[in-house]
Amino acid sequence: MPVIYKCSNCGTVIYKFMRAGQDYYGIPSPSELMIRVRSTCPNCGKSLSNNIELNNITITLRK
Repeated sequence: MPVIYKCSNCGTVIYKFMRAGQDYYGIPSPSELMIRVRSTCPNCGKSLSNNIELNNITITLRK
């Protein structure tokens, strides 16, 4: 099951984890991802937050 991190402001995909074995470390936590991208969206420059609320998580079925 893919895990995709997107900017809530512009919708840019910041990180996409598609399958096991893709990355040696596995799926990064939100705080690890923030370190990788320096806490800002690379497209719009919005400051990213690692305060994740359940209503901000979207689960969709792949067709």
